[in-house]
Amino acid sequence: MLPWLKQQPPAQLRADSAQLPSLRIPSDGRTSVGNFVFELVGGVRMPAIGFGTWKLEGTACYNAVRWALELGLRHIDTAEAYGNEAEIGRAIRDSGVPREEIFLATKATSVPLGMAEPSYLEAVFVGQLQALQTEYVDVYMLHAAGVKGETLRTVWQGMERLLEAGRVRALGVSNFGVAALEELWSFAKHKPAYVQNIFKVYKPGEQILSSSEASTVDWAQSHGMAVVGYSAINSWPHLLPPTEDPHVLAIAQAHRRTPSQVLHRWSLQHGVAVIPKASSRDRIRENAALLDFELSAAEMVALDGLATLGESTHEAVRPPWAADAFSLGRAQQMLPPLQQQQQL
Repeated sequence: MLPWLKQQPPAQLRADSAQLPSLRIPSDGRTSVGNFVFELVGGVRMPAIGFGTWKLEGTACYNAVRWALELGLRHIDTAEAYGNEAEIGRAIRDSGVPREEIFLATKATSVPLGMAEPSYLEAVFVGQLQALQTEYVDVYMLHAAGVKGETLRTVWQGMERLLEAGRVRALGVSNFGVAALEELWSFAKHKPAYVQNIFKVYKPGEQILSSSEASTVDWAQSHGMAVVGYSAINSWPHLLPPTEDPHVLAIAQAHRRTPSQVLHRWSLQHGVAVIPKASSRDRIRENAALLDFELSAAEMVALDGLATLGESTHEAVRPPWAADAFSLGRAQQMLPPLQQQQQL
């Protein structure tokens, strides 16, 4: 596919400045990675560039977290399901970095997915605290939108009790779409302050992009929630990895940056915090170097439009909330009706 894409003529983009994010992200290289923060509702300060630990296990996880902390990262993300909280706890302890300087986020997995009863939530959480060797976490979140209705209400009430007891500084959710967020919002006494979802150029906010008129990220940000994106460079479920997309490669070349740095910077300029994972010190350093360059409006528009190239059909530009940067709607208007095409 890549050779064919390289042979295609350049596209002329339409940049609508009204649709571009107005958030200013440091780009002069003077701000340290640990000091650039997004503030959650309630005043909790979250470093916008963190370190993800999915699929990191054992010594590899321990070493990677130690390197991340040594390189100045102060936001560590994990989960009950990752099975690596003990290694992370040891790495934080051995790093010598004071606990209060670290933003530590983890997830409850078994209870919200219905693998354990809601009454087990506190016991699961206590076990996570023990593994992490800490008395509190900065964000505790539901790992996915699993249980619904009254069961979800019961689970969330358990989360709220942990918040009220001071063992959690903020509550959050992960892998929630607009419908799931609206359900939770309808009854939560303490609203989630944080949502962590997939956020990459092909899938900006949802694993399966819905037909909702509002994106998950727009909905969350309009309701005061901080958004954290994961898998910016993950190829699943597409044929072409984002790091090999010709648009990304061209922008990376223009800035003398790696594709990974461009993709994570794109997230930041949308007001979405990032938690890239890496198992080597050099890659961790690379992924943290995001505050000394800036993507232009045209580059942001080009990257924003990639979702429509992958999701649109002959009938409609999808997702419906995305900017039609590549004028796919105009191209559709030039096509004859499907019935006529079949008769030709």
